[in-house]
Amino acid sequence: MQRYRIRWTKQERTRYISARDLTSVWERGLRRADLPIAYSEGFTPHPKVSFPDALPVGFDSTGEYAELTFAAPIVPDRDLARLSDTLPAGMDITTYLEVPDGAPKLARMLRATLWELVWPPVDVTELTELLNRRSDELLASERAEVIRRRPDGDRTIDVRPAMLAIAASTRPTAGGDVCTVLRAVLRNDGPTVRPTDLYAALSHDDIAEPTLYRRVAQGEHVDGGLHEALSTEVVPLVLDVDAEAA
Repeated sequence: MQRYRIRWTKQERTRYISARDLTSVWERGLRRADLPIAYSEGFTPHPKVSFPDALPVGFDSTGEYAELTFAAPIVPDRDLARLSDTLPAGMDITTYLEVPDGAPKLARMLRATLWELVWPPVDVTELTELLNRRSDELLASERAEVIRRRPDGDRTIDVRPAMLAIAASTRPTAGGDVCTVLRAVLRNDGPTVRPTDLYAALSHDDIAEPTLYRRVAQGEHVDGGLHEALSTEVVPLVLDVDAEAA
């Protein structure tokens, strides 16, 4: 048996694949790539592909993770690239790590998530300054309750315990404009706080909803950003505008 942990993207049209359908998509991809995935035992064997958590439908992500168990050795550079090619457009394997015996569970490596909220290039300076003021107020508060609307009844969520870091900055767009980007590091343990909850806590009904919610990466919170789980990369909280432009 060989186990690999991978980081993969869920973008473009694949943002709308539900968590329920995700296993089927990966199973088809593994069959097309002709890889020796291991199967569970019992009357209805399933491929040994596990996902630590579910991304809400419609959210963009460059920070999805999975663990794959193979029944025979593979050549990861070649075979995982072939698997990536068989997946739908928008789903790409970007990083992998072979799992040694005795390694901690994947979920223990994903202690926090770096989320990104993106606004269109309108009133960029004013919006960025306002978001940073509101972010400072949230970090200084003891509680920050918002109402989450649900079909089975509204719930009150306190977003403050989940917040580890938050800051707004700007980023060039493909069209040459500049947009506002808010990045926040949120805990994965405890009650789930989504970026939509964070937006509700910041908006005060005078900030338009972002056009994109993205899960950038998962791992361990560090000063200045997030230590990505499968690499030595520190993903920054505040964007380097010069680096983005380059």
